[in-house]
Amino acid sequence: MTKNLRKSIAVSKEQALSTFMGQIGEINELLAELQDFADDHLGYSPEDVTWGHVGTANYFLERLNELADFAFKRGEHEN
Repeated sequence: MTKNLRKSIAVSKEQALSTFMGQIGEINELLAELQDFADDHLGYSPEDVTWGHVGTANYFLERLNELADFAFKRGEHEN
């Protein structure tokens, strides 16, 4: 392997790591926002909750379960 190729690979890996760490930071920000949103009852007053709100909460729950299943290789994402 030539010196230029090794340097190019090293730079590419550094760029990939930098981008990856930036994405991890964004994920953490989104998770914090979602936690605040959940703590605030999805923006609804508990006294006003209807079955429509239950459906909205279920939609969020389904999407989050899909992400968790993918992350932890559960369900259809098992190896």
